[in-house]
Amino acid sequence: MHTSTLGAEIAGSPDGISIQYLKSNLAREERIMGKDQTTRRKFLQRSAGAAAVASLGRFWPIHYASAQGKADTLAALGGTPVRRGGFTPWPPVRPDIEKSLLEAFRSRRWGRTLQGPMQGAGLVVEFENRFAQLLGAKYCLATGSCTQALHTALHAVGVGAGDEVLVSPCTFIASVQAILMNGALPVFVDVDLETFQMDPAKIEALITPETRAIEPVHIAGLPCDMERIMAIASRRGIPVVEDAAQAHLAKYGDRYCGTFGQIGCFSFQTSKQIACGEGGALVTNDEALVEACYTFHNMGLGSNGLSVGIGTKYRMHELEAAILLPQLTTLPEEIHRRDENAQYLAQLLEKIPGIIPQKRYPGVTQGGYYLFGLRYLREAFDNIARDVFLRALRAEGIPYTTMYFDRLNRQPFIENVLESRSFRRIFSAERLRRYREANHCPNNDLLAEQGIWLPQTVLLGDKRDMEDIAEAFAKIYRLRAQLRRLMKA
Repeated sequence: MHTSTLGAEIAGSPDGISIQYLKSNLAREERIMGKDQTTRRKFLQRSAGAAAVASLGRFWPIHYASAQGKADTLAALGGTPVRRGGFTPWPPVRPDIEKSLLEAFRSRRWGRTLQGPMQGAGLVVEFENRFAQLLGAKYCLATGSCTQALHTALHAVGVGAGDEVLVSPCTFIASVQAILMNGALPVFVDVDLETFQMDPAKIEALITPETRAIEPVHIAGLPCDMERIMAIASRRGIPVVEDAAQAHLAKYGDRYCGTFGQIGCFSFQTSKQIACGEGGALVTNDEALVEACYTFHNMGLGSNGLSVGIGTKYRMHELEAAILLPQLTTLPEEIHRRDENAQYLAQLLEKIPGIIPQKRYPGVTQGGYYLFGLRYLREAFDNIARDVFLRALRAEGIPYTTMYFDRLNRQPFIENVLESRSFRRIFSAERLRRYREANHCPNNDLLAEQGIWLPQTVLLGDKRDMEDIAEAFAKIYRLRAQLRRLMKA
């Protein structure tokens, strides 16, 4: 069951859990935790009794209070939804962004100049300079997508045919495709079930003489345990390429994600915290690496204009930079708001049995929160399957996704690549056999059954919005017996 003692003790109260109860007693419970346990239990008994008097949902929020007669019915079964009207629309459509894009369009200069990274004129170069400055990195190179940035970065640190790269199975397919595109094997490091991140304790056992890089993925915008990962990488002499696609301005200690490893990669795809449709970037403090990245992304042409190596065309264009530049001004405040709201929401949700918010490592000082993650333990909900719970949640007006909980290491594309002519030429039959046998991530398999994401847009509101979300979860828990009717509906 749930790890929260408070959640376990009030779970059996006649009316279940009230968000008013959770909210009003959150601070008091924290004070009582350090006091005599007899005093604490008396407090809990009184509070649980008070919660039983109130009819859940008729006091919070106000629009829900007017739902006389339907507060005791799930919205999926005809009751009144907790939330109506949706959340903050995304991506942002603002006058300053529109003005910037229109000016770039009218300039007729739509492609980036051919100078090196952060050199010359143009909006792409301006963006590279400002984004690097924002993160405290020396260099930034803008690309057409984060997938392109990852492919470029892995190439630059020397990943090639026959190599191996350690990566998490809980991520977007691009994290793995970038490895495969370099002719290397993605070696999956199982996740820590509480943080959803690559488990540092499982890294060293997977390192072989062919390991060329470690690619930690800051899934959902929460930092990996970078202190432990970098210690392992440094000790073993292995480059680190951070997949920070979702971790804009997420901080571990006093440093931003993307600045720990040799290279960090970011996404500006439509759903991201800073968006331009597609688009990406990489950052580094290594001058030789940024030059290698520039050359690869510029068809093998170095910053001096000479053809010096293999490459493709991965350049960001001026119109994308025009959309991104105004957002840099508001990004810090928006990330701070997401972080505060997410922590408040986690405090509310963790009191509900069977709902386990994604944990942060102790070293995390700011979460980027592209997503808000949680685990659904079906045994706390009368063993009702997750998909039924999610139908009820959506009906209450709360959006969700289960993307990235798809056992990426077991997807058909992996086997298709292993069976391809090129990979059978690169890797021996024995090596591929051992790879298949070792490709097991039991924690990620369990996370795939339990995981739920809430999109970052729900975190752009205020505390009232967080309370609506928690109210919906609490309502479903209180009325969990009705979920069986929903199974048949």
